[in-house]
Amino acid sequence: MRKLLDRSTKRQLIGTGVATVVLLLLALVFPNSYVAAFAFQLMTWIVLAMSWSLFSGNSGYASFGHGVFFGIGTYIAAAVLKINGMPFGVALLAAGLAAGALALVVGLAVFSSPRFAGDLFGLITLALAFITMTVVSNTEWLDGGTGVFVRELVAGSWIGASTVNLYLVATLIAGFTAIVAILAWKTRWGAALQAIRDDEHVAESLGVATYRQKVLAFAASGALAGLIGAPQAVFLGYIEVGSVFALNIPLFVLMMVILGGIGRWWGAVIGAVVVVVLRETLLGLGSADMAQIVVGLALIIVIIVMPHGISGFFVRLRERTRRKEGVAA
Repeated sequence: MRKLLDRSTKRQLIGTGVATVVLLLLALVFPNSYVAAFAFQLMTWIVLAMSWSLFSGNSGYASFGHGVFFGIGTYIAAAVLKINGMPFGVALLAAGLAAGALALVVGLAVFSSPRFAGDLFGLITLALAFITMTVVSNTEWLDGGTGVFVRELVAGSWIGASTVNLYLVATLIAGFTAIVAILAWKTRWGAALQAIRDDEHVAESLGVATYRQKVLAFAASGALAGLIGAPQAVFLGYIEVGSVFALNIPLFVLMMVILGGIGRWWGAVIGAVVVVVLRETLLGLGSADMAQIVVGLALIIVIIVMPHGISGFFVRLRERTRRKEGVAA
């Protein structure tokens, strides 16, 4: 087992802190609201990709219902903001706790049986999305089938004053998510999850508490997705079940992680940046359909040329360079 905080882990944590501060300071030089909106959406996808990878990338249990926790966070934040005088910070905390609680309950139920693994786990999470959509749509204080106007709920508040403020919140959440992702990759917690991914039966025989580790990681993953759902509610202004719980959200997240490289926390960041920037550039050229086609083709090419994703390609390139330097020395 690895040490709790070795030198490499400390270096990555410090680098994450510095990067977060730099990204926060960038808000001072945004030229217009379009750039702020793009930056906010980029941070949102980065958080979703990292939070998905936190559990699924480390454990090998592919979830197709990650958008459920994102959507729950969005709706819970809106419900809290409906209460007169309730600050956004409370809505943000409630969104994370609600999504984490849902993930915890699902994890306790699903992981209690070894039958719910592999493809069956993926199908269960997909079914969870349809169940949640139906419940939210028929719950009056959440949606009731009419949607929720959020913009009027935050009118005059700091969070509703500017998209830049939403970007600041999303950046702080991204920095926090990156810290959790590093700890889940570089510490004993991550080693336990990766042992589950390699061979769960062997991990159990070696004394790894597989049930507890899976439940905790799944709950943490859901809570982080719920956190970023809160500023998304304010950004959208009006939320409805069809858009908030859209199935393309978990599919896009999965695409980002595969593109960046599963198994490395920073691979999710690279994948999110590449997909969002590429898609936004193509949309700027005026063709939404072409954007989807090109992004899909890019994913296929990367899988063929770089089966371990972009991050895996760079790691292998660095190892190859070191070997050549060693031979030369």
